[in-house]
Amino acid sequence: MSSPIVSRPLRAWIALPFASLGACLGASLIAFGALAAEPKSELADLLALARRMNPDIAAMRLDADAAGARIDVAGALDDPKLKIELTSPRDDFGRVSSELYEIRQMLPFWGKRALKREVAEWEARKAYASARDIENQVVWRAKVAYAEYHTAHLALDETKKLAGTLKRLTDIARARYAENAAPQSDVTGAASEAGALASELSRIAADKAGAAARLNRLLGRAADTPLAAKPAARPIPPLKTLRTDDLIARAKAGSPAIDVGLAGVGAADGARRLAERNWLPDVELGLGAMRENGRFESYQVMVEFSLPLQWGAKRAEQQEAAAMVVSARTRLDALRLDIDADLRTARADLDALVARQRVIAGTTLPQARIALDTAVKGYGLGRGDFPAVLGAEQALRRAIIESITTTYEEQVALATIERIVGEDL
Repeated sequence: MSSPIVSRPLRAWIALPFASLGACLGASLIAFGALAAEPKSELADLLALARRMNPDIAAMRLDADAAGARIDVAGALDDPKLKIELTSPRDDFGRVSSELYEIRQMLPFWGKRALKREVAEWEARKAYASARDIENQVVWRAKVAYAEYHTAHLALDETKKLAGTLKRLTDIARARYAENAAPQSDVTGAASEAGALASELSRIAADKAGAAARLNRLLGRAADTPLAAKPAARPIPPLKTLRTDDLIARAKAGSPAIDVGLAGVGAADGARRLAERNWLPDVELGLGAMRENGRFESYQVMVEFSLPLQWGAKRAEQQEAAAMVVSARTRLDALRLDIDADLRTARADLDALVARQRVIAGTTLPQARIALDTAVKGYGLGRGDFPAVLGAEQALRRAIIESITTTYEEQVALATIERIVGEDL
């Protein structure tokens, strides 16, 4: 049911996994109706905007309205037929000596109209559920795109801090080299590291702009519309409130994908029962009046039956309808299995990510920051060597990568659970 998240690096040194959404967005998600920018909008406001303005959602809702309108069409009778026939030539005075007026109405056998209407109702329900499913998918993509935007923001902040630290280290190395207390390789090594981080700032900024453009497309507005300058990640709900069995039950009861499957089964079963009734003949009733020499002299009543003699075609129609019912039920069963497996996987991933982030935030990252600060100060006082400082910087860089990556993956795991359940948690 769920599609895998494909991560990509945030350029050179900070390999942040951005979900590859190109195939999901597609060329059809063009911006329409550029809206006034809300620079401080939170994610909830952006998701509400996506639900209102995303073109895919709007198109599916219109398709669902069209399917709803077809219900009355399916239950209606065919238009009656009116026949006027001249049965004799004109006489010497230019009058028609004989005319036939006849009206006919086709009446399907009892129950066929009700079954056609029932099938149309199921198809309309399927269309509305499909619209909800598309909305659910678009909201999920918007959450992931917002997580990308937030991740790039964190990467920029951390890169700027590291760049500032390396600039300070470069100044210290130059000062020590001027006093013949350090070799020239310390100066060139620090300057090289600082330059590499400076170039990364522009690359990460480009990735942030790309994430913003993807998010704006999903919101149905111009790609360059400003977003929040300081995006904030959504808080992860307490894990004890996200019991796996409860999530699975909620998904199977209210997921739009499940509703699509249930409606498909209902429509297929209605089509099967209609195919069985097609063995029964339809009736056409007619009423006519004969006019001769300007006067109605006789009347007629007509009853016609269709003869369902094409047994092979009828039997094949029934077999097709029965197979479609089994197919729809099989797909629904497979969907329920997917929901069970995908939810358990996403829930386990979220557990692991939360535990991992707790260790990173509580131990790994602060200790790495302290180690680098201590190494830089020691180097400035002549109590440490340059390779030790670079080692501490590399250790902090790895800790930052792990922290930002875990934050992103937490947001994606939460969004995936909400997509499968069909609602926000």
